[in-house]
Amino acid sequence: MTGSEKSTIFSFYGFGIKVKSSDSQAIDNIQKDFSFFLDPNKIPEIHFEIFTTPPDYQSLPSLRPSGHSPRNFSYRDKNLLLVDYFGRGLLKFDSAKKEYKIFSADPHLRHEIVFLTILSLVGRNLDSRHIHRVHGLGLEINGQGILILLPQGGGKTTLMMELLKCPNVKLISEDTPLLNSNGEILPFPIRIGIDANAGFPDLPEKYLRLIKRMEFEPKYLLDIEYFKDKIAKNPCKLKFTFEGIRCLGNDSQIIPVSKLQILRAFFINSVIGLGVYQGIEFILLSSPLEIIKKIALLASRFKNSSRAALKTKSYYFLTGSDKNKNIETFVNFLDKETSKAA
Repeated sequence: MTGSEKSTIFSFYGFGIKVKSSDSQAIDNIQKDFSFFLDPNKIPEIHFEIFTTPPDYQSLPSLRPSGHSPRNFSYRDKNLLLVDYFGRGLLKFDSAKKEYKIFSADPHLRHEIVFLTILSLVGRNLDSRHIHRVHGLGLEINGQGILILLPQGGGKTTLMMELLKCPNVKLISEDTPLLNSNGEILPFPIRIGIDANAGFPDLPEKYLRLIKRMEFEPKYLLDIEYFKDKIAKNPCKLKFTFEGIRCLGNDSQIIPVSKLQILRAFFINSVIGLGVYQGIEFILLSSPLEIIKKIALLASRFKNSSRAALKTKSYYFLTGSDKNKNIETFVNFLDKETSKAA
């Protein structure tokens, strides 16, 4: 590495990833995304290098696509995987060297490629160790794990911001807490995406970054460092699980549901992983061996989800159009239930 290059290392529950680049801002941004997992002493298994230059398509071999998505085309050449972002950026993965190289003149695209690829690789590694992501809001309240499975646009961020004002509440993850085979949820706090019109005027500007994304509208990123004193550090038993259901009108209530009903919610949000980013997993899903592994993975996710569903207290969280009432309903319910348990 030259004197002008900067690097950073993360350890995601023992899985090490190093990122380096001559673009210091790229390193600063990725550090902010995953600041909870920074570990300069970790020996990395995977290496990333970010280049500010556009892809040199003239030097690439002539290959037919092996797969595609709304954001890219993928190609294979022996140990090399190439992912082309419609001429705007290129990811090159050498499976023999465990090296990822990203080329793009667009700083927003470079950042998006690196962030999503790391997120996908971490998920793949955790899956192999039977630790699975679940799409939802994870909180720790008085040492008890709370999981709220809300649909896209269901108000996870707004609810989280209000609940973290309570002194006994800590954040496990705003988007994808981890679920292990013991029925515990593990912290996975990463940067938080906020819509530009979400309306959080009290957030300090130094913790906010504006990003432009390939397929969606621009949004702000809220650095997890803003919550540094409110982050759960250790696994905790999952005590309560809520499936959020958005209803018409202003009514808001919490009602008990059966284990079978909450298992259905786990199936959608963890076993299938709706809402959980899995880009690399699907790009690599082309060989018979990978397909067989995928079947085993789904079985492991179902096993963890089943155990969690059996042990947790389960509820529907019916939300209306009045956000303040939704929050009041939830806070009042948890105050009563957690004080009983205490």
